[in-house]
Amino acid sequence: MVELGYRLRKAPWGVGYATEGSRALIDKGFAELGVERVTANTMTVNTGSRRVMEKVGLTFVRTFFEDWPEEIEGSEHGDVEYELTRDRWQRR
Repeated sequence: MVELGYRLRKAPWGVGYATEGSRALIDKGFAELGVERVTANTMTVNTGSRRVMEKVGLTFVRTFFEDWPEEIEGSEHGDVEYELTRDRWQRR
């Protein structure tokens, strides 16, 4: 299992860089590196990141709550986990 992550400055948000980069990394992981499962997490309120995960084929698994050293705005709504398995990636 590997975890997908990305972080961009605000200026390029909505242009497709996170989607394009994520798709390329997922394809390389499954096609060349023998990855069996890709996971990704974000804050529940981060709709942009959730859209990226869904566009590249990850599906919602669960909402969960973690204790953070300092509260972050929106953290009271929890985090979400998404995943994509090799089997589902091959069937797309």
